[in-house]
Formats: sequence, structure tokens, C-alpha cells
Amino acid sequence: MAILEDVPGISFKVRVAGLNAVEYDDPSALEQEPAGPAACPTSAKYIECIDGAEFSIEGHVTGAYDWGYRNHCLNSRIYVDGEQVRGWVLRERDVNTGRGRKVFEGRKAFCRRTNRWVLQRCQFSAISTVDDSKKDRVEHDIKVAKDLGLIEIRVSRSIYLGRVPTYQRPSPRETKELELAEKSLKGRAMSHGMSYSRSDIIRKPHHCNTKDLDEDHGPIAVFRFYYRSRDALKREMVIPRTPSPSPVPKQEIANMSRAELERLAQERLNQLRGNGNMKQERKPIVKRERTEIIDLSDGNARPAKHSRRSLKQEEDIVDLTSD
Repeated sequence: MAILEDVPGISFKVRVAGLNAVEYDDPSALEQEPAGPAACPTSAKYIECIDGAEFSIEGHVTGAYDWGYRNHCLNSRIYVDGEQVRGWVLRERDVNTGRGRKVFEGRKAFCRRTNRWVLQRCQFSAISTVDDSKKDRVEHDIKVAKDLGLIEIRVSRSIYLGRVPTYQRPSPRETKELELAEKSLKGRAMSHGMSYSRSDIIRKPHHCNTKDLDEDHGPIAVFRFYYRSRDALKREMVIPRTPSPSPVPKQEIANMSRAELERLAQERLNQLRGNGNMKQERKPIVKRERTEIIDLSDGNARPAKHSRRSLKQEEDIVDLTSD
């Protein structure tokens, strides 16, 4: 569970396939740029992702958090791969009544075919690469890969302005293959991105309106989780590589007894005599013409482009539905 000493009482963790993800320290945490317009306390952890596994994000606020300033609430905005996918609000009375825990499991959308609200659960999907060096494709994929493999939660102090009608009805999103030009990764050990798996019917969500405190100039805390496959974690030196077995040291000649030396000398002599008596038939050398390997795949085929989700942040309307 990720915590910050500078902002006690707030913590987040990621659960993968129903289990708490093991967190590893970020070896380059000091080199990371601060999120938002101003620097703030930031937690950076690496976690291992599993291809096709669903994941969720769990946040906790305890009584150790200082609520003393301006009767504010905490607004947590969740970004996955650079896109804001959810936001939730916690107030002091929620913590005092034992409701200081929130869980994000997916994206809420309105299905017009069934006229029902659904929850699109999040899962990890492997990235595939293609050898496409066209400038437009590479430049587009560089922007896509910039925040790929990152779960980020930005916590801000806000003023609660009350509930608002649920007038926004986002449509469900289709799961598309995560395919990038190889050059766009620039040697980075990227392995996975987020996609959506199954959808569950849910009740209509409730929303509220908030306004961030101007004097904070941005979030008061940021929690980052970089998700990678186990092999990618090893390539980025987050976890140690499996060491190769050490060779068994040979016994030095100086430490051998006379009997051992005589035995080794006799074995070597017998080997040399045996090699001398063996007659090997020399086979004629057959010259072969050099063959050429031909790629039978369609070299002109190009993977279909798909539109990326817009990174533009939506209006600050926060879902109040209890998870």
C-alpha cells in the first residue's frame, strides 16, 4: 500500500486478479517530473501486471488525515494511460462513519441498446509492435506511449458544491488491440496497457460538483503505479534478474594426491592413443549455392489505425455512487 509521510492518512493500492499487487520502489523516482502545475508529495511504485487480468484501485482515508482547513473534501482523480477514467469525493463525515474506503473497478457507461448503465471492468492487455517507420505513425505512437503503463491518482482539496443531475451518458468503449510502431518505444521496456473486459449492469450513478482550492495550485498528493510484465521489470532493473548457476570450481592440481594425478595422466594417455588409431573417412565437400530466405507475408499490409481516447479532461463532475 502506497503512503506518503508528508500527507498522512491517505493511501492507495492496486489489486490484480483479486490480490494485492506487490509494490517495488521506483529506481528513478528522483528523476520523475512532478504532476500538475506545482511540485507536491509523490509516491512512485512499480507493480507486476498479468496479461488479461482484471485490476482495481483501492483508496483509503483514515482519521490521521488533517481535516482542519476550510471544511474541505478530498477529490481523487484517477488516470490510466494518461486518460482520466474516474473521480471520487470523500468528506470528513464519510471517514467518521466508516466510509473512508473507495474502490475503482472500471469505467461507468450508458448502453443505449439496453437502456442500462454498465461497468466496464479494466484489464491489462499486452502491447504488440510493428515495423512501421513512417513519420506520422511514429509521431502519433510516441504520444500514445508517453503515459502508457501508468496508473496515477491525483488527490486535491476541494469545496463540495452539492449534487448535480446525471446528464452525461458516456457510451461504452470497445476493446482494441494495443499496437505501436517499434520506434515509438525508443527502447523502453513497455509491455502492457489498459483495455476493457466484461461489462456488468449497475444502477444509475450519482454525481456532485466540486471546486479545487485556488491556494493549493494543484494536487496535494500524487500516487503513481507503473505496471509492467515480470520480464519488463527485470529489464528495467526494478527486480533482480535470475542469476545463472555458478560453475563448480575445478580442483587445483597442486591439491591432488599422487594417485589422482596418475589416474588423470593414464586416462589422457589412453585418449590420445585411441584418437591415433581411429581412421576417419573424409567426406567430399559439396558446395551448395547460397539460399535466400523470402518473406511470404504481405509486405504491403499495414495494421489498421485506431483512434486513441482523447486525453482531454472532462468537466469536474464526480461520481458519488458507493462502490
